[in-house]
Amino acid sequence: MSKYPGEQNALGDPRWEVAEAARRIRQALTKMGLCYETKDGHLVEVSYSRVGLVGHEYGLLEVDLQRLPRKVTVNKLARRDTLHHLTAVVGKPVKKLNTTGLTYCVVLRPEPKGRLPKRVGLDLDTRPPGEYVIPIGQGRKGAVWRSLLDTSHILIGGESRSGKSTWLNSMLAALLNVYSADEVRLAIIDPKGVEFTAYAGIPHLATSIAEEPKQASEVTDWLMGEMNRRRRLFAGYFAKNLVAYNNRAGERLPLIVTVIDEVTDIALQCGLRSRFYTNLIRLASKAGSFGIILVLATQNPKAEVLNTLIRGNLSTRIAFRVATPTHSRTILGTKGAERLPRDIRGRMLARLDADLLELQGFLVSDAEILALVQRLGGGAVAPRLEPIECDLVAYAVEHLDGGFKIGELARAFADDERTSAWRIRKLAERWEQEGLLTKPAHATAPRKVTSRLLSLLDSQVTASKQSSS
Repeated sequence: MSKYPGEQNALGDPRWEVAEAARRIRQALTKMGLCYETKDGHLVEVSYSRVGLVGHEYGLLEVDLQRLPRKVTVNKLARRDTLHHLTAVVGKPVKKLNTTGLTYCVVLRPEPKGRLPKRVGLDLDTRPPGEYVIPIGQGRKGAVWRSLLDTSHILIGGESRSGKSTWLNSMLAALLNVYSADEVRLAIIDPKGVEFTAYAGIPHLATSIAEEPKQASEVTDWLMGEMNRRRRLFAGYFAKNLVAYNNRAGERLPLIVTVIDEVTDIALQCGLRSRFYTNLIRLASKAGSFGIILVLATQNPKAEVLNTLIRGNLSTRIAFRVATPTHSRTILGTKGAERLPRDIRGRMLARLDADLLELQGFLVSDAEILALVQRLGGGAVAPRLEPIECDLVAYAVEHLDGGFKIGELARAFADDERTSAWRIRKLAERWEQEGLLTKPAHATAPRKVTSRLLSLLDSQVTASKQSSS
């Protein structure tokens, strides 16, 4: 930057524009009382050590802290309401740069904000070069991708049906389409038991998909053991991260991506003094260095669960629509996600590096996921129905005209110890996800038994009769 003396008014000359902005800012600060009058009546105003340009777009005003007026502090000069007032006075955005001291940035050429799309499909052809690159979302300037080696652990929050699961599926689809099981392994904890069942059986799974608290603890136990094993391996090669180890060692260790859905609920079920929660804190603080990445998702972001020991190690934060500003602050460190439009599923605020971006999440359909899973070798084996499941389907067909009505089924099987209303509801949600039941036509309509589910029932009944004869 170079210092510019007073310039003649030249329309469109950025040097004149930044000099004029500097004059207006100093004058505005004085009117706000951010100055000092000496006993002899001399007025000491805020002054600049340097005034310069970055290209033709930004003017930089570095405040001279050595000659700062008495009782005027950097905090007062950089407060949000001060910057808002200076923006109004200058007529252009005035921001504070995150540098040592205090430097005002005047945006001389604000870029017009384009509209984000309301719906955008995942296009893997737009994947940029790099290792373990995942899609974040569509921005106003194009698709935003990041490498998991750079993001490290990720925290995702948002209310129900805001787009969390779709974002997770787009991330998994991008990884599974590119990397083999020798390069990427998955550990999945799915308390709902419906969001990620499609991935059961793929070779990339490091552990079985966990649904219960006990299974979740076992998954984190395995991750802790793997982290400790890798620590010893890395020490033998003086490697500080996965890339360094894979470059120096004869073997290539895979990146382990751990997806924990509804992390708040599973942590509360296990207990905040449980083995699961203790493991989670340790993994968040250490596992990233050893090629184990946590992706934590929740629709109920409680600060007592996602405390500073965990959040402090989750450098990448993504917030879809949330209910309250408190939830937004828990995820992002700032409010704003509560104002995202509820009618646009997938709209998010993403904190990447030091930037907070508004993006639209990519859409990947259930059919695309199922096709991918079948290509990878998972989901090829037809699911087998348990005896109670066969009875439920048969009852729905014979007595409910094919409607899988949870309330009526629960009443009909109330005396059957093999099931309950809760289990029937979970089963219906899982079967809908797997395409064995149709989606309800409207809020009060039941799910319907599909021809595929009937075929499964018929084949198992036939096989049972043949084996008994």
